[in-house]
Amino acid sequence: MTSIQPKKKKEFGWIPKSPLLLKAMQSNAGILIINWAFQGMRGMQSKELSFRIILELIMGTLFYAMIFGSKLDVGGALLLSLFMAHSVNWLLNTHLWVCIRYMKFYRRDPDALRDFLCRVSGEIERKRWLKEAVCIGSIGDKEDVTSWRSDIDLRLFFKLGLMNYLRLNFYLIYLRTKALFLIIPLDLYAYNDIEYLKNFKKNEGMLLIKDEQGAITQMYPEKLVSTRNE
Repeated sequence: MTSIQPKKKKEFGWIPKSPLLLKAMQSNAGILIINWAFQGMRGMQSKELSFRIILELIMGTLFYAMIFGSKLDVGGALLLSLFMAHSVNWLLNTHLWVCIRYMKFYRRDPDALRDFLCRVSGEIERKRWLKEAVCIGSIGDKEDVTSWRSDIDLRLFFKLGLMNYLRLNFYLIYLRTKALFLIIPLDLYAYNDIEYLKNFKKNEGMLLIKDEQGAITQMYPEKLVSTRNE
């Protein structure tokens, strides 16, 4: 059974002492500006974060090459190219709809999220360079999308090797861009290894999407509510 929950207040890792500043941060504009600035990097581990920084520098260099030679001075061209790279990366490679779901007007049919998760789970199952994947959050706890304000908290894990590093990072961009155009609030991260799951609450459930060698099942049996493919 699904429900329409009231608007949620966005929680941040740092809470200011000033109520006015906190209110500004939790406003629609504040949520988007903060997300644009940090782009979820606080929740990333080194393999995803390093790729993101390298990608943004490459994009910035390309934009700079396109702008350089115009009437802008070098400093202005550098700033504008970095701003453009950061903005494009934010739009296509972060969690825009996850932010927008904190806004009063937001609604999304749970069936659309269920269908998206089902399709992506099938993709993940077929990818040999992905060994593990789980859903956490409300889907991990309840095994289903239960609200018109729900999001999909999907966590993938890197296999060793340069090619797997590149494959998974580009797959993250693909999934986030796909979710953007399908209006799916996809909260997606890739972790270096499954050990990172120990940082989450002990009572937080996980919906198993893929566990090729049974490592997650063996390490976190108390967290698993079921498997997606049962």
